Amino acid sequence: MKKNFVFPFLSALLIILFSCKNPERKKTNFQNYLKNTNWIVDSGGLMTPDGEKIYDLSKRIDTAVIFNFHAVNFLDEEKFKSYDAWQCGNDCFTEVHGRYYFTEANQIKMEVDSIRKSEFCDVPTQIFKPSKEMFFNLVKEKEKLQLVRK
Repeated sequence: MKKNFVFPFLSALLIILFSCKNPERKKTNFQNYLKNTNWIVDSGGLMTPDGEKIYDLSKRIDTAVIFNFHAVNFLDEEKFKSYDAWQCGNDCFTEVHGRYYFTEANQIKMEVDSIRKSEFCDVPTQIFKPSKEMFFNLVKEKEKLQLVRK
């Protein structure tokens, strides 16, 4: 009698444990036109969870010399980095690291994993578990891109 009860009980327990696993994000079939692109943030500043409602971006040209700017780099299929760069006199730089996913053809979800300040800031790195989420509509106009927070 005990053998007949133990096997179904253990099977049910294993099924429950494996069904509690975090669901994986479903891949989408939307074209990722942000992959491997670098942008200067013309207005809006760093891309942070408590940041601006609208970010105006223009493509970054590596040959242009620019001082004092905010930028965002979409590094690969899913990772991004938002950062700032300033002339001498301000040695406290911020980097925002995370992941991005297209949820619709012109919508992205950005998940902020960490906000790191350079060693001169005397501020510890913020690590978010779970990641902080941001949702944006993308408005593309020639070489400009606007991200509007949803």
